Amino acid sequence: MSEHELDRPVLWREAHPDAYAELKRTWGVIGHSSVLMVLSLSLIGTSLTLGFLHLPGWLATVARLGTSAAAVGCGVVGLWRLIRALFRSVRAVIRTRRRGVGGRAQGAAAEDTQPETAPAAAS
Repeated sequence: MSEHELDRPVLWREAHPDAYAELKRTWGVIGHSSVLMVLSLSLIGTSLTLGFLHLPGWLATVARLGTSAAAVGCGVVGLWRLIRALFRSVRAVIRTRRRGVGGRAQGAAAEDTQPETAPAAAS
């Protein structure tokens, strides 16, 4: 190893791969949730547009109720996934911080409790 590699500080993501993986996964879920929210808005627009078409009464009602239900479903699923992913990320970061504090405390305690080596007796 070169001297430069030994002096570089350890990145947070290298020190805590579990929390970094959870945060990375959260960004993916945020992207998928955003797509579901946009789809929900598109379905709301479709539902409103169907009102201007001259369809038979029952067909317009069924189409509007179907698109409205789909919009609500997409919105609820997107929002649920977003909230769940954010909760998991916060939990992973908190768990990482607790491990870091606990690890430092355990490491310090272990250093204090190591017995001193006795000098070798001459035979």
